[in-house]
Amino acid sequence: MGSKTSSLLRPDEVQTLTEKTGFTTREIVRLYNRFACLDKSRSGVLRREDLQNIPEFSVNPLCNRVIEAFFWESDEVNFTQFATLLSTFRPIRSRTVTEFNNREGKIKFLFRLYDVDKDGKLSKEDFHEVLAGLVGTTVQDKEMEKVIMRAICEAGADINDDDEEIFVTFDQFKKTLNHVDVETRLSMPF
Repeated sequence: MGSKTSSLLRPDEVQTLTEKTGFTTREIVRLYNRFACLDKSRSGVLRREDLQNIPEFSVNPLCNRVIEAFFWESDEVNFTQFATLLSTFRPIRSRTVTEFNNREGKIKFLFRLYDVDKDGKLSKEDFHEVLAGLVGTTVQDKEMEKVIMRAICEAGADINDDDEEIFVTFDQFKKTLNHVDVETRLSMPF
């Protein structure tokens, strides 16, 4: 494995991660080295601040939402969690499809980007926060409301007189993506 950093990974850990994520041994070692560079405190875990210091994130309007997806269940992420989440973005290869690296896993990640309050459904408020992050102040509130309501309607949510309780379920969200090439759009080379 070569470097001092990568030698901290045991061969059995690499093998387990390869099976779980579909990454090659070489990719696991590269990811581990990147993880170690991001872990400024040398604690073996990453925190939000560690990811916020990545220059590529600072130009992304969804930076905070992507970072929150890393910390969905905890305030810290270890290397196994880091590699597992990143495997969502690995191009899907038929012989290495995993629990996370498949169409459903990619859609679940997208759903988490929108589920700001982490309640398992997408509300008007969730949509508003994400869209406001994308468009900033360039869209007036009335226009934003129209866009949100159209998205909610297209997802098949039941809209009644009490529109405060309108939300989109995961299944409805997934259905709206039936004709979207999520497999390619949520993939990047490693």
